[in-house]
Amino acid sequence: MDTRMILAFLLAIAIEILFPLLLAFWLNRRLGTPWRLFGYGCLVFLIFQLLSRVPAMQIGQFMLRDRLQADEGLMTLWIVLAALSAALFEEGGRYLGYRWFWKKDPKTWANSLMYGAGHGGLESMLLVGGLALLSLMGNLALTQVDPALLQGDQAEAMRQAQQLLADTAWWVPLLGALERLSAMAVQVSLSVLVLQVFTRQRFCWWWLALGYHTLVDLSVLLQGRISDLQLELLLLVPALFSLGLIYWLRPFSPRLRPRPPA
Repeated sequence: MDTRMILAFLLAIAIEILFPLLLAFWLNRRLGTPWRLFGYGCLVFLIFQLLSRVPAMQIGQFMLRDRLQADEGLMTLWIVLAALSAALFEEGGRYLGYRWFWKKDPKTWANSLMYGAGHGGLESMLLVGGLALLSLMGNLALTQVDPALLQGDQAEAMRQAQQLLADTAWWVPLLGALERLSAMAVQVSLSVLVLQVFTRQRFCWWWLALGYHTLVDLSVLLQGRISDLQLELLLLVPALFSLGLIYWLRPFSPRLRPRPPA
């Protein structure tokens, strides 16, 4: 396995796991937002995504696997449903989190940033970073297997897998880190959008968050039609838009004063 790819994996894993924590640390020090809001965001993602939607979608995909493989139109419809359900569960959970957990903490712009960092942070640290670590371990193990020790189809499958790994560009693992940076910007902006339901007393902001989340998730339809690098570069567009959205909503939402230096 190329040493550069190993280093790329390690750098990507470090970014995917450490960046959410560094962002939360900066928000805590710069804006005085409490760490418990980061925990609230993690808890919402855990309940409404990992423990509810993901198992349900996996069961449904398993039951429909033959029909999905045979019907391209049905597969496209399934992808659209997956994107909509992800937005519905996450934004529904985000809204309920504001109502259930935020009893003592003021619903401010600054606090919503920490809440969004926790929501997107658990996804980045546990799903993306954890899977990247498992992928690295699997690839390292793959390179240690001698196909000559296997027989028949197993030997041929092993040779193909090793060749595929050898043909993969060393920088490919870094695309996962780039995707996470983009996703973190989107997740934080969604928390700011849902916050407007409470600060402006208008529920239409939740529908805006739902639609924006669905639109971003529908980018998965482009997989296979453009290269992975092109897809990740394309995702920088909603990331930059999200950063602008966060800044644009800042003056209209009350926020905590920066913590004075010690």
